[in-house]
Amino acid sequence: MRPLPFPLCASPLRWAPVLHCLLYLSLAPLLEAQEPFRPEVRVWLTRWRNLPLVVTSASPWQATGAEKTHRLPAGETVTVEREGDDLALRFGGKRVTAQEWTLQGEAPLTLSQNAGSNSQQSYRGKIILRLRQGKLQVVNVLPLEEYLLGVVPLEMPPRFPAEALKAQAIAARSWSVRNRGKHEAEGTDFCDGTHCQVYRGMLAEQESTTQAVHETAGLILVNAEAPVDGVYTADCGGQPLSPDGANAPASDRDEQGEDYCAANPRHCWVLRFPILEVWQLAGGKDSPQEAPKGDVEAQVVQTDSSGRVRVLRLRWGNQTADIAATQLRQRLLLPSTLCSVRVEADGTLVFEGRGSGHGGGLCQWGAAGRARVGQKAEQILQFYYPSAQLAPLSEAMWRWREDRKGKSAR
Repeated sequence: MRPLPFPLCASPLRWAPVLHCLLYLSLAPLLEAQEPFRPEVRVWLTRWRNLPLVVTSASPWQATGAEKTHRLPAGETVTVEREGDDLALRFGGKRVTAQEWTLQGEAPLTLSQNAGSNSQQSYRGKIILRLRQGKLQVVNVLPLEEYLLGVVPLEMPPRFPAEALKAQAIAARSWSVRNRGKHEAEGTDFCDGTHCQVYRGMLAEQESTTQAVHETAGLILVNAEAPVDGVYTADCGGQPLSPDGANAPASDRDEQGEDYCAANPRHCWVLRFPILEVWQLAGGKDSPQEAPKGDVEAQVVQTDSSGRVRVLRLRWGNQTADIAATQLRQRLLLPSTLCSVRVEADGTLVFEGRGSGHGGGLCQWGAAGRARVGQKAEQILQFYYPSAQLAPLSEAMWRWREDRKGKSAR
């Protein structure tokens, strides 16, 4: 097995600290909120797929469908049901139908599966209801800045330092601009799950993250006149993933050689698996009676420039199998692939590693560690996105995705 440059669950040698005071003159000199260009985003609320659906609002509101608008008083409850190929709204003794409905009011709209249900969620902006492939599709249309209010507290713990939260808000905004239209095939920009960014509407909003969004309003990361794909990871393990796959970024450590993300309680981890369980990932026989016999060896035969495992080779008796790191993470639920592998006497495979997530972009625990020692959001972002600049979101930048249709966006 190719050794890593330092023990995975110990601090690196203190006589070789990694310089972390990078220049960040390419960023805006002051992190100031801009008067934002206020585009809207379309978010597919995948939680709400079943009928009937109940909708209400604390203010007067309206439902528009089939070119007719029905005005509803504050507190009016509407039940949404299916009627053939249409959606029917039932309220106040009336029943009206249309293929698509747009609901909006001055106050947020509250959705639930049953009247009086405890599983309610409220959303800013408009709600669009339609049938798609025979199933209910609920789409929340709202300004980008209001969308982020329901994203940032679910993507980074609201208790994290303010400067880390501001860095997260800018990264999430940049990701949104770069990836707008990710679910265009479904008629939306994003979904509300981990496939995009987790979003739960007003239920998720927290004072600290709302302040971070407001204080960075309109600011995104750009590079070469394109919005940066502001990906982020929970814990890079002290070694960020290379953005280009070729050159390893600087280690994410302070002057004493400590990982900035070391405060994560799960920063270092150890997992054990029987050899048969891992062997099966490479297409080995499921039956223990048909498994190879003999000694077991494990060797990391390929890593990327950041030291993360790409290919693990197993030798069991006279048989050999290679396993891709993607299989290891998905099937064994490894926190990350920044790890070593060894075999115990009984054939158990031991994975020992650091970090959580893919390791690319903003390291959230690292951002928190940097903020705790006084780094500002722009310094934090400069480290994790070294070629980026801060810029106010413009209409031209917002159209970047549309202008790239038919081309690779990454």
